[in-house]
Amino acid sequence: MPGLYLAVILVSLAGVGLLARRFLPGVVSARLARPVIAVLVAFLAFDLVGAARGWFASNTDWVVAYWQPGIPPEEPLLLAFLALFSIVLFEAFRWAARRRARPADAAEAPRA
Repeated sequence: MPGLYLAVILVSLAGVGLLARRFLPGVVSARLARPVIAVLVAFLAFDLVGAARGWFASNTDWVVAYWQPGIPPEEPLLLAFLALFSIVLFEAFRWAARRRARPADAAEAPRA
């Protein structure tokens, strides 16, 4: 079942990206790359140190392969998904707060 974990991550990444593109226009754009790359660099550095010291280990039954010192190729994809999902969730809450704070639409206003 090594490819199942990778497939679930890829489907989740694509699903969140498509939902964000559909319901939160402007969130999935080139400006999204900077925070995702920053998260990848920071957490992969932490993962490399942790794997080298033996703090982290992945189940060999679930991962496709290993990169030395024990980081599976699914790890960067999982971190990218977590960063994307966090940003999309944050933007969805901001959108909902702006919508709730907005005054009633002109269509709902009483006519004179």
